[in-house]
Amino acid sequence: MEETLKERTEALCPECLLPLPATISADGDGVVWMERTCPDHGLVRTRIWPDADHYRWLTSLALPKTPPKPNCAASSPCPTGCGTCARHERRGTLLEIEVTRACNLHCPVCFMSAEDPTGDPTLEEIGAMYDVIARAVGTDGAVQLTGGEPTCRADLPDIIRLGRKKGFWGIEVNTNGLVIASRPGYLERLVEAGLTGVYLSFDGLTGSVYEATCGRDILDVKRRAIERCREAGVQVVLSVAVVSGENDGQLGDLLRFALENADVVAGLALQPAFTSGRFEAEAPVALTAGDVIFKMAEQSEGLLDAEDFWPLGCSNPLCDTGTFLVRDRREPSERYHASGFYPATKSITFEEYRAAYSPDSPQGSVIPDILAARGVPVHDGLSIIVMNYMDASTMDLRRLRECSMMVTVPDGRAIPFCSYHLTDGAGRRVYAPWCKEELRSL
Repeated sequence: MEETLKERTEALCPECLLPLPATISADGDGVVWMERTCPDHGLVRTRIWPDADHYRWLTSLALPKTPPKPNCAASSPCPTGCGTCARHERRGTLLEIEVTRACNLHCPVCFMSAEDPTGDPTLEEIGAMYDVIARAVGTDGAVQLTGGEPTCRADLPDIIRLGRKKGFWGIEVNTNGLVIASRPGYLERLVEAGLTGVYLSFDGLTGSVYEATCGRDILDVKRRAIERCREAGVQVVLSVAVVSGENDGQLGDLLRFALENADVVAGLALQPAFTSGRFEAEAPVALTAGDVIFKMAEQSEGLLDAEDFWPLGCSNPLCDTGTFLVRDRREPSERYHASGFYPATKSITFEEYRAAYSPDSPQGSVIPDILAARGVPVHDGLSIIVMNYMDASTMDLRRLRECSMMVTVPDGRAIPFCSYHLTDGAGRRVYAPWCKEELRSL
C-alpha cells in the first residue's frame, strides 16, 4: 500500500529488547505503524495510531519542553541507565513511590506482576524517595503512592504523614479500593494523615468487566469505595485499563457515571492496556491512545470530538492528552449539551491554551488551572486524561525521553515509568523492584 507518512525513530525488539532503528509510516488505509528489524528475531510491525491525519494534527501541537535536572550519567543506551540522565528532555510532573509489591488481588492485566512483598522499602527508604522528588521537582510536585496495593501496608498512614512532614501538599494513593470499601474509618485515617486524593482502578460498570480485568466481580466494592471517598470528603480519580473486547464499549457509560458523580469524581484516566509485567487477558487488537480517543468521542453522545483531546504538555503528545468538562451554568435551553457540561476546548482556542500553559500545573490540572485563572468555576468539573503507556512492542525511545511520569527508587534516581516496568518477551524485567539488584544487561 502507498505510504503517506514517514518518520524515523528508535524502537526495541519486543523479544530481546535490542534498540533498533525504526520507521513510522502510514499505510494506504491511514493506519500508522512502527517497523524495525531485529537481526535475531526478524521484522516487527506495531500498530501505533488508527488515523494518520489525527496523528499529524496531534503531534503538531507539541508544547515546549521543560528539561529535568539530570542526576545520573547516560551510562548505557536507552532504556537502561535511567535515573534521570542528561538525555531526558522533560521533567517529571507525576512521581510515584512504589511502597509494596504485595497485593490482595491477582489481576490478569497487572503490569506490576504484583505478588511478592519481599523486600518492601522501609520507612527510611521511602523518606529517601520523597527526598528524590523534592530535589527533582520540589514539594509542589504530585506524589502518587502505588504498589502492588498500598493498603496492604499497615503503616500507610505513617507513609502519608511522612510525606506531609517533608512538605508535600498533594499525596494520592493508587488503590483497588478493597480495603477502603470494607474497613469503616480507614479512609478517614488516611485523610487525617494528609491524603489528598484516591486514584481508584475502575474498569467498567458491569461485573463481567471485573471478571476479565481483576479475576472476579468486584463492581459493588468499587461503588462502595467511591461512596467512602464522598463521605470522607476526598476526591477520586477513576483509572480505567481499557482492554479491547472487554470494556472499550463502556467508555461512554463511564463518562456519564463520572459526570453524575462529579461532586466526588474529579477525573477519568483512560489507559490502553499494555503488556509489561503480567498480562493474561486475551485482547484481539492492542488499543492505542488514538483508538481510545476516537471511541470516547463516538460514545459520548455528541459531548466530545476527537479534537477536544489536547496534549497536556508534560509528555510527548502521543503519550498524554486530555480535556476538561465544565459544568454549564446557563439555562437548559441554552446549554451546549444535554449532559449539563461542555468541553473547555469549546471556550478557548489552542493558541490561547498554548499562551497560558504553565509547566508547573500537575498533569490533570493543566486545563482547569487556565480556566480558574479566568474566573471559570472548575471545582465540579471533570478532567479526562488518556495515557498511552509503552511496552516492549510499542516502545519508541524518542517518546521515552519525554516521559514525565517517574518512579523513584531509594538510591536517589527517578526512572521513567515505561522503562521501570519494561519486560522482555519472557517477562523478565529490565529494572529490579526499587533497583535493589543489578540492572539486566541488554
